[in-house]
Amino acid sequence: MSFAYFVKRLAQIILIMAVVLTLNFFLPRVVSGDPARHLVEDPRLTPEMKQEIRAQYGLDKPLFGQFVTYLAELSKGNLGMSFSYRRPVIEVIASKIPWTLVLTVSAKLISIIGGILYGCYAAWKRGRFADSALLSAAIVMTAVPSFWFAMILILIFGFTLRWLPPFGMMERGLAMMSPEMIASVAKHAVMPVFTMAFPGVISYAVLVRNSMVRIIGQDFIRTAKAKGASPASVLYRHAFKNATLPLVTSIGMNLAGVIGGAVVIETIFSWDGMGLLMIEASRSFDYPLMQGVMLILATVTVTANFLTDLVYAKLDPRVKLE
Repeated sequence: MSFAYFVKRLAQIILIMAVVLTLNFFLPRVVSGDPARHLVEDPRLTPEMKQEIRAQYGLDKPLFGQFVTYLAELSKGNLGMSFSYRRPVIEVIASKIPWTLVLTVSAKLISIIGGILYGCYAAWKRGRFADSALLSAAIVMTAVPSFWFAMILILIFGFTLRWLPPFGMMERGLAMMSPEMIASVAKHAVMPVFTMAFPGVISYAVLVRNSMVRIIGQDFIRTAKAKGASPASVLYRHAFKNATLPLVTSIGMNLAGVIGGAVVIETIFSWDGMGLLMIEASRSFDYPLMQGVMLILATVTVTANFLTDLVYAKLDPRVKLE
């Protein structure tokens, strides 16, 4: 990676984040109006009390003055005070992120590993049952929304068979990080993780399968077979190594939407993470909290795209980052 490319990408990132910060601040206020009116709508509040609440959150200043204050505080690492939680936004987000990571990291790892293994196997067994089943599953999953899939799992495994808890993150009254607490979280996470992971497994498997089918038919694969290489060596050492580029691009693009994609799943399963926090913030007109969550999403998106470029160039020497 050349220094010029680094400077160019850094400038792009700064520009993107500046646009995100500006829209993130002004759009909710333009659409929903003055956030203070949601804080002082209690008829029991006197005019003096309402003015005091406005001053407490800095809402007594002009809109542009509030934006300048927001940028100044953001430069210090302060995301503001949540209206609904009455706590610093950074503390609220920090308490929710680990729970979202439990779902998203688990689901992403299962998706990637499962998709690679199944995709390679389907490509090797092209035209047979495993390959046909994968293509059929891909067609079905494109027509099945995630919320419907989640509700079917809840109906079957949560209420009919009663094998898994349908809602929540863990049982109450358990000591933090105790074996019982970890086991309870794992049991509650099975259905939401599977709901998020299964479509990913199918998507990555189809991508790997299509790339592998194209690679397997090339001359260097036939040469490796003629030299007596084992099927596993041909499949993973020669074919898969050259079929990873589309997979890397897809993983990088999907990483950007991991937290945003958790909104529906966390809401359905009452999983108290970042996704559910976004819903709560929008419903309660908690603008500082909304701004903090969206800033995290934008940062993850920009970082994921940048890292994808670096990994892509590392895997394919023909790609020059200039």
